[in-house]
Amino acid sequence: MAKLKLRVNGRTREVESDDPDVPLLYVLRNDLALTGTHFGCGLDQCGACTVLVGGLAVRSCITPARSVTGRDVITIVTSTTSCCPACSTPA
Repeated sequence: MAKLKLRVNGRTREVESDDPDVPLLYVLRNDLALTGTHFGCGLDQCGACTVLVGGLAVRSCITPARSVTGRDVITIVTSTTSCCPACSTPA
């Protein structure tokens, strides 16, 4: 069982997974209940699963969750009071 420490929407979260290659999308939706990030094609083509990792858009359906440990992940369901960490515009 692998423990993953992720920083999602400004909060540090820890999850456990039996699969070391579990996609970030599954962790976001199933373990963290952040269902705004959607499963679409599962092939890195439609963009329904797009999140920001370190400020760059990535497809969470093909990104292993372990690859984003230590990096900021921002989803469409941000828990901050602004639209993004870089600005102060209310969401």
